[in-house]
Amino acid sequence: MAKKILVLGSSNVDLILKIPRFHDPGETIRCENSITVFGGKGANQAITAKQLGGDALLMTKVGHDPYGKSYRQYLIKKGLHSKLILEDKKLPTGMAVIELTQKGENRIIASLGANGSLSVRDLKTLAPYWKEVGIFITQLEIPIETVEMGLKWAKDHQALTLLNPSPAIKLSPRLLSLVDFIVPNEVEAQFLTGIEWKEAKDIRKIAQKLLEMGPKNVVITLGSKGLFFLNETEEIRMKAFKVKVIDTTAAGDAFMGALAHSLSRGKPIREVLRFANAAGALATTKLGAQPSLPSWKDLDRFLSRIN
Repeated sequence: MAKKILVLGSSNVDLILKIPRFHDPGETIRCENSITVFGGKGANQAITAKQLGGDALLMTKVGHDPYGKSYRQYLIKKGLHSKLILEDKKLPTGMAVIELTQKGENRIIASLGANGSLSVRDLKTLAPYWKEVGIFITQLEIPIETVEMGLKWAKDHQALTLLNPSPAIKLSPRLLSLVDFIVPNEVEAQFLTGIEWKEAKDIRKIAQKLLEMGPKNVVITLGSKGLFFLNETEEIRMKAFKVKVIDTTAAGDAFMGALAHSLSRGKPIREVLRFANAAGALATTKLGAQPSLPSWKDLDRFLSRIN
């Protein structure tokens, strides 16, 4: 029987600006096109897990504004529990401005908004929903004390804990000791460890350092270079799937949601990583965060063509 997945994290409205290239300080360039879509790491990861067939819950907070009201309705339509979608009466819904180049590369500026008020007190009001949770995911677009308490409660409930340390900040040994799977990208992994990735062998040094910092398993996503996994007994290097990249936004979130979904079904680690790797690749083939998140049908079709 699959385990219940609980995601604690952010919900943002994403303003995507399609630009010809990243510009220099003080320079003004013309935006080729713009679209507004729903995003935020927490919501992206929960929706991915849900669309893949997982029993997923999302604890998040939106503003009492038009964006927040429409986002709340959207999340409920996606099958996420309304009682866990909290509302801040004063702060606006979180927003991210995403610069997207023709090569599919992005730069993101995030404003926390209501995400910044998702508090430990909020978690306490939602305590009944932790019952029977088997997989817990969180990120760093909400207050760090809320992240840490979420991880602690998850461990108290014997759940497997996943941390996506993005956006990267320095993390305490106490918090890292609560993490079963830490899943940074290569930039975040270098920031957390202080080790620069100059050549191929350095990725193992970085992963080993992360293990020594407390987490039990390390998964470093490497974009077009694939991924690197390390724990006390196993090391796995996996190449990326070759796809036509349109937009890399939310690829990491698709990876996380798929990772949680596969872990919830007790799959072997190599199979878990391949499934998540495919989800991340597939998410890069469409524009926008949540519009690009794969369904089970999408992912099954994609993997069947690879086999």
